[in-house]
Amino acid sequence: MKLFKEKLAWAAPIAVILIIALFSVNLFAQGDPQARNLPVALVVSDEGTYVDAVHAAVEQMSKGTDGAEPMLAFTEEKEENMEDAFREKKYYAALVIPEGFNESVQNALTNHTPATLQLYVNQGYNVTGANYAKTALNALVVQLSQQYSASFLAQMNGQQIHADQAAVLVNPIVAEEKVFNAVTPATANGSAPTLLAVPAWVGALIGGFLLFLSTSNISKRESLTRKQTASLMGSQILFGVIIALFSGFTVATLCVVAGINIPGYFLVGSFVSFAAFCFFLLVSAVTAWIGKPAITLFMVVMLLGMGVLMMPKEMLPDFFVTFIRPWIPIRFAADGLREIFYFGSGFYTGQSFNTILGIGIAGFVTYLLSIFKPVRATKAIAE
Repeated sequence: MKLFKEKLAWAAPIAVILIIALFSVNLFAQGDPQARNLPVALVVSDEGTYVDAVHAAVEQMSKGTDGAEPMLAFTEEKEENMEDAFREKKYYAALVIPEGFNESVQNALTNHTPATLQLYVNQGYNVTGANYAKTALNALVVQLSQQYSASFLAQMNGQQIHADQAAVLVNPIVAEEKVFNAVTPATANGSAPTLLAVPAWVGALIGGFLLFLSTSNISKRESLTRKQTASLMGSQILFGVIIALFSGFTVATLCVVAGINIPGYFLVGSFVSFAAFCFFLLVSAVTAWIGKPAITLFMVVMLLGMGVLMMPKEMLPDFFVTFIRPWIPIRFAADGLREIFYFGSGFYTGQSFNTILGIGIAGFVTYLLSIFKPVRATKAIAE
């Protein structure tokens, strides 16, 4: 019964509750995801009564139901801007009313040909978000088709229906899909960028913490001057380069072995190595200042991040979007790899590259500044 008097023993069940709660936080992000205000473009290249009817259906869909936020948020765009808009990840999809649509509906029974509404799908942006948007747009097209079908049947009341007209009467409007920035085969259904980004973070985390323990042991054994400490830090950064290269090209090699369709072995290996090194600098900086508790902090960041990496932000609770998603470093590596996999990017991936580089520079400067910590404070942290 002596064990029940020990405070540390009572800390065990409390720790278990906290750890399980931390793991379970992601249930709020992925338990019952609801798409809200997925950005979708509306391209109108025609005019007329039937075009106005499509406009009315879009406006109705934009209001949502029962006071809830709508699934899709439409913005009018021009056809010539769509490729750039998709590349800049402004929209998951687009509903296009092509030129001649109004006339096609008017003459559908005469020409025995259904009118066509085009659906553009920005698949590489996020497969989940793009599929939700595509499903909703298809439902809108089906709804319009059913309305026109009922109208045409009413007009033909009592008239003989020819076989050629029957198919058009059932589906007077059809959807024609065009995929942009397609998710290539053998890339884990679009999840490959995230799966490759996680090892960059884990490698940096484990490598950075082990090197911190090594340098702490050296500092305990020897009384180092600041010049010697700077030399030791330089060696740690050099080791970080080695760890990053091992991380990046091990990931690229495993992709080849596993049959993942990567855009280029050296390109993917180099980018993952770059991200891993920048993350390593961040880990080294934080551990240099606060010591062993940093590993817990970074594990929490990783666990919370896993719930938001796969999902588009429009399908996450507001809390995750505001307080968790912006602070997950792995997300920027995943975004960069997505640019490489599906948008034809090279090593420089734009905003994601700049953010990762910024993380690395901030980590490097903060790490260097740790050399000016009081010696006593350093020893206390190391112990």
